[in-house]
Amino acid sequence: MSEWVRFYICAAFAAFGVAAFIFAAVGVCRLDYVLLSLHASAIADTIGISSLAVAAAVYFGLDLVSLKLLCCAGLTLFTSPVSTHLLAELEFLTGKTFGAHTRRIGK
Repeated sequence: MSEWVRFYICAAFAAFGVAAFIFAAVGVCRLDYVLLSLHASAIADTIGISSLAVAAAVYFGLDLVSLKLLCCAGLTLFTSPVSTHLLAELEFLTGKTFGAHTRRIGK
């Protein structure tokens, strides 16, 4: 693979990951309800870290470091949504202000 092609692929994945983190930071600051903020941070965690790990793996080429980075990205893809769901369920079960921000359909 050409060095310039590898550079552009790395730059694209890194820019996408950084943009995901920036959008998530704006979302966490602007959204006032905890479940909405949790959703914004979960998107950044899953997409941002995975795309930055893929960018670093492409940069290093076929190496043991790349395998470790891709394993970390895969682990993040599987564990982040589960932990976010558990935190959201905890807020749903213990939050006192949940009813003020939602409405029931059909009633």
